[in-house]
Amino acid sequence: MTVVPADRPLTSIVILVRNGLETTRACVASIRRWTPEPYELVFVDNASTDGTGQWLRELEGAVIIDNDHNLGFGGGCNQGMAASVGERVLLLNNDVVVTDGWLAVLHDALDTGAAVGLAGPRSNRVAGTQEVPDIGYDTRSLDGLDQWAATWTAAHRGATGAVPRLVGFCLLLERAVIDRIGGFDLRYGIGNFEDDDICLRAAVAGFDAVIAHGSFVHHVGSHTFAAEGIDYGASMSENLGRFMRAWDMDAADVDMARGGYDATRVIARTTWDPARHHAPLVAVPDTNALVDLDGRATVVVVCCDRVDPVATDESLRAALRCVGPQDDVTVAIRIDPRDARSPGRLEAIADEVGDDRLPDVVVLEARDENDLPVLRRATHVVAHGRFARARADLARLAGAVPVSLDELAALATRR
Repeated sequence: MTVVPADRPLTSIVILVRNGLETTRACVASIRRWTPEPYELVFVDNASTDGTGQWLRELEGAVIIDNDHNLGFGGGCNQGMAASVGERVLLLNNDVVVTDGWLAVLHDALDTGAAVGLAGPRSNRVAGTQEVPDIGYDTRSLDGLDQWAATWTAAHRGATGAVPRLVGFCLLLERAVIDRIGGFDLRYGIGNFEDDDICLRAAVAGFDAVIAHGSFVHHVGSHTFAAEGIDYGASMSENLGRFMRAWDMDAADVDMARGGYDATRVIARTTWDPARHHAPLVAVPDTNALVDLDGRATVVVVCCDRVDPVATDESLRAALRCVGPQDDVTVAIRIDPRDARSPGRLEAIADEVGDDRLPDVVVLEARDENDLPVLRRATHVVAHGRFARARADLARLAGAVPVSLDELAALATRR
């Protein structure tokens, strides 16, 4: 029986899915069985077509982000991280089965030093030093997994090893890492080398990565690539080129025969640069795009969030009640066209306020991953609810000032 320390932080377990319903079922069942620590489940469904979406919506307490097209590994994980509220964030593939003590040991690894910001487990199928070469259970049926993993954990618990790079199939991050470097760089598309990239960016930002040898997670491996019919080798080769260009690598840095590289050398010669090494969690395809908005001196953007209707209502109600027609303020309300709920709620709240007391309001349609063109037109952005951290971060990048609901009221009063 695992004893959980009372001060364990909330962990947001972010799971990206793209079909593979039975695989996801097994993953969730193992999490519920072997995770006594406090956690939340955040799922990002990249346009599944096999019933995964419906099954996810029936999971009690889970946060679900459903996409109508495949945003790839990095884009989907960024959405999940943006929606997470835990002090630590665990990125987890859906094609894994966790074992007893898996998360506790990862937490212990993060606690080994003030600079440690990333931790990963050992596994049966993973590139590099995280792989366990001699597995004592049936990797197809998983017969014997529980017993073998228990023995492995008991023999290795407390053992850690510093590494320059961890694989993203199961990766625990301190919130401070995400706050500083953002999420995945979207240049890597569907996947490959995006986890190398995020580890290098964390390293040059001053964070250490460690392997937690006593944490074991079974991994099927390349499940999505196989299911989607993607040429894994071609994807690996293309993204290696992107990776080398991103980090100014040449032939001396890379073993082209195996795709390996000297991470320590690259880290040592690279200086942290926020403009280069920070990747916003909320992406935008056209980095120069702007919305068509002619506002007043102050433009406050309020974003309706598909996964956080309560915060949306609170934000809308505050914005429409604390700002009036006499204020030199335009309230720009961004609604995702996939969000069937928010337009009706906006209309109902506007009716509550009354037409004669409404401020200057502009309603914009933009997908929730396309906030930047809207925020570039803003002077202030309401940062409230589940997406507050990510939206405030993006607002600063766009040159706008993030404000709380209380600060919004004060802003209107000053006007």
